[in-house]
Amino acid sequence: MSKDVLNVGDISVTSLTDGRLVFDQRITFPETPLEHWEQYYDIFPEYFSKPYFLLNLGVFLMRSAGKTLVADTGFGPHGQMLGSDTPADLLNDFERKRIRTDEIDTIFLTHLHGDHVGWNTRPEELSKPTFENARYRVHRADWEHFTSPEILADELRGEAVKRSVIPLDDAGVLDLIEGEEELAPGITAIHTPGHTPGHMSLIISSGRERALLIGDVLGSPMHVTDPDLTYWPDTDKEQGKATRHDLLDMAEDENMVVLGSHLSPPGWGLLVRWQGRRYWKGM
Repeated sequence: MSKDVLNVGDISVTSLTDGRLVFDQRITFPETPLEHWEQYYDIFPEYFSKPYFLLNLGVFLMRSAGKTLVADTGFGPHGQMLGSDTPADLLNDFERKRIRTDEIDTIFLTHLHGDHVGWNTRPEELSKPTFENARYRVHRADWEHFTSPEILADELRGEAVKRSVIPLDDAGVLDLIEGEEELAPGITAIHTPGHTPGHMSLIISSGRERALLIGDVLGSPMHVTDPDLTYWPDTDKEQGKATRHDLLDMAEDENMVVLGSHLSPPGWGLLVRWQGRRYWKGM
């Protein structure tokens, strides 16, 4: 089995990436000094271009009972992300893994930040969805939040929505979710707010095996060990911390594989205990 494929019972998950970038984590963890991360250098050597993060822009493709679903679409070919150049590699990774855009039935958007929606539409013609046969699914609370006049007027937060989300609604391919919903057999979306008002995660379940696609509830693998670190992108920071604790407790109690866009590639691992602390251990 390829290192880029995870089997959860009868459901297969393929790891894809829009690339990795050297990223100054003080932008997203502004209250945490660089020295704090030194304790993790030897535990997660692949995650650092010292002293900075080597951030992954991960995407996951799932196949279940004839349905094909993709979670998030990376940052896309839209220049810099918070001052860092972005590789815009997702469609190249599709080609490397012999996956066609027209195979996809559903694009599931964990939330509407720019690094999760960037390939929703074609860069050469933004009015056209990249995944021509897919329905795009997002939580209603995120749609309402990110299409508010306040957000749309904000250059940082509004540009990605205008470029990569609103055209989906105009094209009639955007569906809103309002709670727990099964998107494909064994793949269920749940509301996990805090990072954004409508942030969602996926529970993947087949036979006795379960996994949790956690989205941006985790800003890095170190967030498992330090769940109370303030994460600047969280819309509601206290709710974000509470959700993080709840999901990590659930995943540990149920021995779930934990997947995340900003975890070390290929992006999945188990929660383990070492010297009284909880860690994410890549598989």
